[in-house]
Amino acid sequence: MQTLATQQPRLSVKFVVGVFFTLLGILLTLDNLDLIDADRFLAYWPLFLIAIGLLKLQDRDNRIPAIFAIAAGALLLLFTTDWVRFSIFDLWPVALILAGLAILAHAFGFRPSAMPAASDSTILCILSVRKEKITARNYRGGRIIAFMGGCELDLTQADMENLPAELEIFAMWGGVEIKVPDGWEVTGNVFPVMGGADIRTKATPGGRKLTVNGFVTMAGVDIKSVAQEAL
Repeated sequence: MQTLATQQPRLSVKFVVGVFFTLLGILLTLDNLDLIDADRFLAYWPLFLIAIGLLKLQDRDNRIPAIFAIAAGALLLLFTTDWVRFSIFDLWPVALILAGLAILAHAFGFRPSAMPAASDSTILCILSVRKEKITARNYRGGRIIAFMGGCELDLTQADMENLPAELEIFAMWGGVEIKVPDGWEVTGNVFPVMGGADIRTKATPGGRKLTVNGFVTMAGVDIKSVAQEAL
């Protein structure tokens, strides 16, 4: 007698996203049928961001994006549940404070380190725009964190060896633009909240593979192929 093996669900970001949309669909359906008041439960949707942050916090390489996700979820939860009475727009001067601190840091000689050409390090874009051009022949990926800033990553002169490269992105109130050579196969696992992710690439069978994972909120990610003759 042949038995079917059942695979236990693994607690991951995709699992949490699936549960979130399933519960959201059930909630809205019951609300349309006048069985419950969905507004009483929708106020707690930022818990979803906190859950993703807690999952990513277990990964040492993704702790910074995880902390941002937890902080954003906690802040949004304060407003959606009316624990904080003032409007979030009343906090716009905080942007001036952050900008001033960034200017002071530059004045005292602080500069974020540039990404080494062959490493898988982190590009930080906080209140600024960074342009990076990677020419490594063994590109493995890395991380991009854009908070109220932008990143322009040029991979058109890069190459990779055996394993597919993996790139992690966290963007909040910012934007990320990535250029890859024609022929690279880009797989996107980017989850946008009040944002967007656009992937326009031309893959070649058996060619280089780049996996892009990430979370963007009130931000955008644009990944596109660039032909060599256009450079």
